[in-house]
Amino acid sequence: MIRRVLIDSDVILDVALARQPFVEASRVVLAVLENGKAVGFASSNSITNIYYVLRKAGGDAKAREFIGNLLRYLTALPIDHADLLKALKSDFADFEDGVQNCAALSHQCEAIVTRNGKDYASSELEVFLPIEFLRNYE
Repeated sequence: MIRRVLIDSDVILDVALARQPFVEASRVVLAVLENGKAVGFASSNSITNIYYVLRKAGGDAKAREFIGNLLRYLTALPIDHADLLKALKSDFADFEDGVQNCAALSHQCEAIVTRNGKDYASSELEVFLPIEFLRNYE
């Protein structure tokens, strides 16, 4: 069973914005973390990006409330200088995804949950779609 998992921002935004048809599986992924069946992480830059999107969509108060609730069961991983340098040298086509991956590796995550698995094809970690990740907890 996977214990430490990085949650990509797309999964979190699926829940926050009720994006169909993805919201249900993504909501259950977050519930697995909230219930302590796995330890969830998101990079600190993802948290600020999520806030930005949510503030634009529904205002500051709602965005802060969502982030506050999220951080009760999801730990924000710091991005440091070494993560940025590793990401620049990585095989990731998208720098941001490379940064996410390096942060996950630096903090001993075992997997990444994302809807954009192809973006993490270069990852050393297991990469799951939300529905695939949930099969570990049936």
